[in-house]
Amino acid sequence: MESLKLEITEPRMLVLTGEKSFEDMKELAWNKKTAAFGGLKNLLSRPKPEDINITHAEKQYKPFWHAVCSTHFEYKRNTEFIIKIRDPAVQNVIICNEEREIDKDRNVKLHGIEHCLESSTREVFMDAYTETEDDFSRYLSMETRAISQTEELDVEDNIVVPVKVKAAYLVRKLLNSMIKPMDADEVLDETVRIESLDLYFRPIYAFEYTWLPKNKQNVLEFDGITGEFYAGKVLREKMAEIFTEETLFEIGGEVAGAIIPGAGIPVKILQESRKKKGNKD
Repeated sequence: MESLKLEITEPRMLVLTGEKSFEDMKELAWNKKTAAFGGLKNLLSRPKPEDINITHAEKQYKPFWHAVCSTHFEYKRNTEFIIKIRDPAVQNVIICNEEREIDKDRNVKLHGIEHCLESSTREVFMDAYTETEDDFSRYLSMETRAISQTEELDVEDNIVVPVKVKAAYLVRKLLNSMIKPMDADEVLDETVRIESLDLYFRPIYAFEYTWLPKNKQNVLEFDGITGEFYAGKVLREKMAEIFTEETLFEIGGEVAGAIIPGAGIPVKILQESRKKKGNKD
């Protein structure tokens, strides 16, 4: 076996669909307006609902990665098996029609070969803007549609949060955690597969609340799919892309060189349809 085989499925770019309308989300946000200032400990200092207005609202698309990596290692290694001879009357032993010597420690040593198989799988989710791992698994069962470029989401006043994490970075992170040195004398199969590499965009509605008497602002973000809300921030204006789609999904040589610099790693990347699409444009 010459070297590691790395197979990477074609990355996909998906947007979660079925989000609530802006009016529905605004009504939900209005009903939760006191929660925007709910962290105040003093009950007397909390605002009255009539003193709070929504002073800014926007729809954002936030990106996260989902990747699944599996490994399959098959190898052989030479080893020595030791048999302890406890009966002092035994002077020699015959194993497989061959006489074996008993050494001074009353051991019989046999040379053999161990045939080993190791397989493992790891799944990872990563916020594509903050580079932090988080649990986005709840979104995997939800409806999506495929997109070829982020411009498809950048319509009207929508704000697309740019992707700071390239596909290659995530793949390297996975490979570095799963490829370990093998105690092997002969490698029969060393295959690593990136079985899933998907970039999701989830719709988020951000609402800025102003506590009018104190001119104090807080922001709540509402998940457009689940309705969950939490403290967040408004962006107010569209953000520039950091990578083009082509460089965002470029993986091959960059990943191969990072695993074993200068080594000849055959990298099979199933991205032909993406490349063909690019050639047609």
